Amino acid sequence: MMLNLRSPQLCLTLLLMVHPVFPLAQTFVVTHAGGRMGKLLASQIRESASLYKDAPANVDGSPLVKIRAVVRTEEEAMSITCDLAGMTLRNGKTSYNKCDWLETVVVGDVLLEENARLLVEAFEGATGAILCDASHNELIQMDDGKWSLRIPANENKEISDRLLEEIKAATKSKSLEHVVLRSSMGLFLSGSDISSYEGDEAMLLEAVKVMGGDEALLGPRRAEHALRASDLDFTILRLGALTDDVGMVPIVFGKDDSLLLKRIEGQNTRRPPMLSRADAARVAASVLMERDFFAGKRLVIDCAWAPSWGRSSAG
Repeated sequence: MMLNLRSPQLCLTLLLMVHPVFPLAQTFVVTHAGGRMGKLLASQIRESASLYKDAPANVDGSPLVKIRAVVRTEEEAMSITCDLAGMTLRNGKTSYNKCDWLETVVVGDVLLEENARLLVEAFEGATGAILCDASHNELIQMDDGKWSLRIPANENKEISDRLLEEIKAATKSKSLEHVVLRSSMGLFLSGSDISSYEGDEAMLLEAVKVMGGDEALLGPRRAEHALRASDLDFTILRLGALTDDVGMVPIVFGKDDSLLLKRIEGQNTRRPPMLSRADAARVAASVLMERDFFAGKRLVIDCAWAPSWGRSSAG
């Protein structure tokens, strides 16, 4: 039997038999990766990727995904590497464990030309990215049992300015398919014209207040505006007040601050919708993995725990 080696289909088949082609690992960028949610995002993306594939690694042993963690300092790079890869102590000396799926990129002051260049390079070759604003408010419980919103005012402007530069750098990437932005509830209501608002005006003002007020929402608002003005394909997740609970609590989705208003109207404590960082990371990673479904839609989605569930339900 003669083989027609001029047939391109047959040649390709023979080539695959001799030298199998393995899929290249996709790279995902996580900014502010040294923060609490940033570390959760990195590990959640890796875990989510394994759910959408047949195995946690390619046939050749290489990882299915690589996380490019953008941090501000060497200390943050050490922290995320230690937390996600672990360390080994041998003969009195410590060393990081091998972690071929994690790459840390230290980018200092983004207003400096050299660091701005590094930031642009961080997005090169990446398939997707999750951008985090570190000034997102969070809900904490005081010693007296009352709830209070804590807003890192000292870092608010600095981190918000950095996020704008990250969006600018992302727009220069030719490989990015989708960007997920962590934002905050309250932006729709705080941007509403009160005179045209059909509901209770006092309730509207209270809803914005429990999410930190206009000053706390300025950073996320600027970031959303910059993202909308870009050519990037994106999904914006407007989250409730964040907690450090373990999560795995049922999640609800809404739009135009409907979840926030329902929460404020439904109870006397004026406590905003809540969401653990772990659950927020789970949602963000899922959006990134299912980016084909979200492609071209440029959705803005409110996200929080279901009202009938709370911190005591976490875990």
